[in-house]
Amino acid sequence: MPSTEYRFNLSGTVKTILGITLLFAISYSSLAAPVDDGTFVADRSCPLYQSKNKHTNPDNLHSTPGQAFVIKEVLGTPNPHWFRVTTTAPQAPLRWIAAECGHLTAPVQATVTTANSCNLQQSFDSQVLALSWQSAFCELRGSAKPECKALNRKSYAAGHFTLHGLWPNKSSCGGNYGYCGDVKQQPRNFCDYPALQLTEQTASALKQLMPSYAFGSCLERHEWWKHGSCRDAQPDNYYQLATRLAGQVNEASPLLGFINAHLGGTVKKQDFLHAWKQAFGEGSEHKLTLKCDKEMLTEIRISLPATIADDATLTQLLQQAATVRPGNCGRKFRIDRP
Repeated sequence: MPSTEYRFNLSGTVKTILGITLLFAISYSSLAAPVDDGTFVADRSCPLYQSKNKHTNPDNLHSTPGQAFVIKEVLGTPNPHWFRVTTTAPQAPLRWIAAECGHLTAPVQATVTTANSCNLQQSFDSQVLALSWQSAFCELRGSAKPECKALNRKSYAAGHFTLHGLWPNKSSCGGNYGYCGDVKQQPRNFCDYPALQLTEQTASALKQLMPSYAFGSCLERHEWWKHGSCRDAQPDNYYQLATRLAGQVNEASPLLGFINAHLGGTVKKQDFLHAWKQAFGEGSEHKLTLKCDKEMLTEIRISLPATIADDATLTQLLQQAATVRPGNCGRKFRIDRP
């Protein structure tokens, strides 16, 4: 099970929330009192990451030995392993530095806080790629949507998975990690979210893999503002990765061949998982959750690690990902078609 991480607001006075107060001790016994925010001093040169998970570092910023930073956030308890500190960088001045790169100059007093702890960008510890089976979605609950009215047997979505979303997760937040950008809650209608700026290449890939985007019902806005804003600075980067990974599922010959051979029919779950294992390697079936409704496959959810390299393949990522529950599909389920 993933370790629990907390977000901490640091101050010179210990604030008690629900009567729970944590104190981080260090080995500098000569220091009697904490400073206002806590200070971290670098012992060596280390990268200062905008995203500790993706290792992004605008301006290639590094600490220098003896450099002091004001701490704004701590990750890891009881022994912190990352600090978010204030820098003078013109771009993304709040940066992450590994705890092993230096030391504290005063005890850091902290309290667990629920405020904003589950909508903080780049504090996720795992990810999930959610892909829908469009025919089942449309039959069960999407028949009024324009993309469902246009769905037919010649549609790409009739024989391939479509993109629901790429979800960064934080174990301590359960299912509540999200809305890390300017938008902090879901509007009444997905199209009430601010529009996204995507490059032509990304938009083209997304139109194929997310029918809602192609037909203007705005799922792409919801997925970005709720989930994507927690992992990327720009929606284009988020959807480039999401469509690349979704494309690898749809291009996996053993899986695609199995699905096309059984469109409109009922399959055994063990046979579906065997095709998945043939496509992505031994053990990959334990990183897959199957979702069904009325004995139809509606969605697959793929477990992914927190860090995804630009050149990583889905097969490699599945080897690194956590094992997940198999889902609610029975021994047999239908692969629906329009």
